[in-house]
Amino acid sequence: MDILMVDTCFLIDYQREARAQRHGAVAAFLKVHAQARLQISAIAWGEFLTGFSDEAHPFIAFARDRLDLLELTADVAGVYRRQFRWLKASGNLIGANDLWIGCHALARGVPIVSRNHCDFERIPELVVQTY
Repeated sequence: MDILMVDTCFLIDYQREARAQRHGAVAAFLKVHAQARLQISAIAWGEFLTGFSDEAHPFIAFARDRLDLLELTADVAGVYRRQFRWLKASGNLIGANDLWIGCHALARGVPIVSRNHCDFERIPELVVQTY
């Protein structure tokens, strides 16, 4: 079984597709990867939650029931430290949240699923899947 870590934009796009009652790029991706185990970093989950004024919104429960929510660990922090230093020195630093999310996926050895490939592809060795 494949394990994939999804980025915030994946959930946002999925919610938009559901609200519009249409099958778009996220639905197509999920169909192809129907057997995949989906994970989300606590950082991406927090970003996602900021889009809701009501914490009881049904899409929050829907998404939470389908994702493994992963906490940050010391290993992730170590990967973040190395990648931050390298990206800063090379002049390619990305936003802090995206760097944390990408490093979380890298530390776990799983691809990140995002339409924001431009930033995530700056992280060496991180596998990025778009939809």
